Amino acid sequence: MGKVLVIAEKPSVGWDIAKALRVTGQGQKGGYIENDQYIITWAIGHLIGLKYPEEHNPAYKVWKREDLPFAFPLSESLKVLPDTAAQFKVIKTLINRADVDYLVNAGDAGREGLLIQEWIYRMAGNKKPIKMLWISSFTEEAVRQAFSSGLKERKDFMGLLNEAEARAQGDHLLGINYSRLLTLTRAEQGTSLSYGRCQTPLLHIIVKRDEEIARFKPMPYFNISITYKKGFKGLLVDENGNRIDFTDRTEAESVLNRLSASATVLSYTEEEKAKKAPLLYNLAALQKVMGSKYGYTPDQTLAIAQALYEKHKILSYPRTDSQCLSTDLYQEINQHLQCCKFGRFGAFVERINTDAMQLQKRYFNDLKVSDHHALIPTIQPDMAERYANLTDEEKNVFDAVVSSFIAIFLPEYKYSMTEIVTEISGYRFISKGITILSLGYKEVLKIDPESGEGEEKDEKQILPKLEEGAAIAVDSREIQDKMTKAPGRYTIAGLIAVMEKHNIGTSATRAEIVKKLLNPKRAFIVLEKGKYASTELGRRLVAIVPDNLKDVALTEHFEEDLKKVNMGSITQEEFLGALLTDLKANIERFSASDGERIGNVRESVGVCPLCHKAVMETAKAYGCSGYKEGCKFVIWKTIAGKTISKQQAQQLLTKGCTAKLKGFTGKKGKFDAALLLKPDGTIGFQFDNKGSKKS
Repeated sequence: MGKVLVIAEKPSVGWDIAKALRVTGQGQKGGYIENDQYIITWAIGHLIGLKYPEEHNPAYKVWKREDLPFAFPLSESLKVLPDTAAQFKVIKTLINRADVDYLVNAGDAGREGLLIQEWIYRMAGNKKPIKMLWISSFTEEAVRQAFSSGLKERKDFMGLLNEAEARAQGDHLLGINYSRLLTLTRAEQGTSLSYGRCQTPLLHIIVKRDEEIARFKPMPYFNISITYKKGFKGLLVDENGNRIDFTDRTEAESVLNRLSASATVLSYTEEEKAKKAPLLYNLAALQKVMGSKYGYTPDQTLAIAQALYEKHKILSYPRTDSQCLSTDLYQEINQHLQCCKFGRFGAFVERINTDAMQLQKRYFNDLKVSDHHALIPTIQPDMAERYANLTDEEKNVFDAVVSSFIAIFLPEYKYSMTEIVTEISGYRFISKGITILSLGYKEVLKIDPESGEGEEKDEKQILPKLEEGAAIAVDSREIQDKMTKAPGRYTIAGLIAVMEKHNIGTSATRAEIVKKLLNPKRAFIVLEKGKYASTELGRRLVAIVPDNLKDVALTEHFEEDLKKVNMGSITQEEFLGALLTDLKANIERFSASDGERIGNVRESVGVCPLCHKAVMETAKAYGCSGYKEGCKFVIWKTIAGKTISKQQAQQLLTKGCTAKLKGFTGKKGKFDAALLLKPDGTIGFQFDNKGSKKS
């Protein structure tokens, strides 16, 4: 009987499988491990990719519109990726060894993992049978059980393979064609543009938010609060408990003047509540927390998590969408906990009664585990020593994962919510407060009880015990002057959340999507003080991309059609054919003479005060880019004989005036003045001679 060749997706997983199957021996330095029954080897992620047009034909190195669209058959498109060619050669040699009877696909249990493996087999010329190790966790127990009775048949995964290949070819088809089309249609020589099914709709979302901020005009509003002599506060509300805001201060003053100095308690309610610990982290949730707390970008968090997984081997597989654990893990969960009994975590692990632990479906649910289970610490007897060698950034990420893991075995967080509704002169006021009864799991998560979450976001204050119908004295009444606020720019956490909401990318790809948009060679967005903003290049790119190619619905429809490929209701050819038809139609719509060109783009000086479009620098002025739509706003580069710098123009646009400038020339000679942006968009002078004189 021959040997079984097991191909994992990554070296670390290969070693885990080898450990479970008791495989040691020769070949370890040659990219595989072997004994008399098994050969264990591995990919390094993607070993095979798709060719670019110039790899099919060197003539395509020169970008020409008449060459579009490109559409190459898959049989002619696969290539061995140069960075991992050595490991592919190892696998190909092993596949073709005479003593190998069959292969075991031990790749990631998902669409992309299946594609990685199948393309390796195809490029290696495999003709041997293939079985599937389709599991979500690579514990020793799970691996041994699968090999003894749980290997699946490859034929059962043909639908998923068709879907995976359609996805890869579809994204490649859109990317290589639309990137060239947009570049050739709109760009000057030397500037290339990048289109992606996920990255361009994401850019559109960021641009739309920036446009909302630019158009926003703050408006005043007013609400009324009271302070009772018992020391707590109340806010004016309607009969449904919603805060009343006035747009007219006079109206608010009228209500304030009607209020008496005594209030009657309409209701007093007190309710005890309890919360279980949050679900465990998947990569997206971890990226959001690390972004909010430390300012780590998605790719930084992923890189740190990857190091904890591959280099230090103390974190489970990081590129996961799941926030639950598989039930087979429960048998060894105490080992994971005991490995965390050190440092600040030790006291919390000690509190957990492992004998009384129960398998909670909230956290252990096979139906909610996709390719990989949620993030947890691995089993390492020397965990404390490994932890001591981590960088501060690695400790921050690992601390979050361990805290989240320990929290699910700690008691609930218990608190009491109190609400008092009073009436004063026919108007209702509401007061809310919270009393913490038991911190429970929040102790290990270090959540500040005063920060609030969920129902706790209401104002925190200590409320007295009151009877309905009781009269209480009012100490003071006041009008709170407020201003409406523009929507905020997307934070690191906010952008990951919006990508989740619109199904843009996966945990494995989101960081790379954002990174591509930030590419300094052609930055479509920038990250400033933890918030993303579009660049002028990004805004103008979005402006020329057809609506259907930048709509978030594109990805949703794309995925819906992929599911149809999986189910067999449409073929790969039909899926790709529909994309190609749309592509040809869009190529026809584009014209080399359309609109203004996008390459060699200058950054905007600011936002036009009249139409809110970008103000751009030209040879003679800083003018509104909406001039073709009739906007006349302009700041001339020379005013009264003085050259106006870009910085001064920016100051004028953002603050409404400049600092005092020297060197203007008038009929009476030289003078000094500040430039003033008038309400009608014209530019005048502001003099500061005792009184304020404007012209």
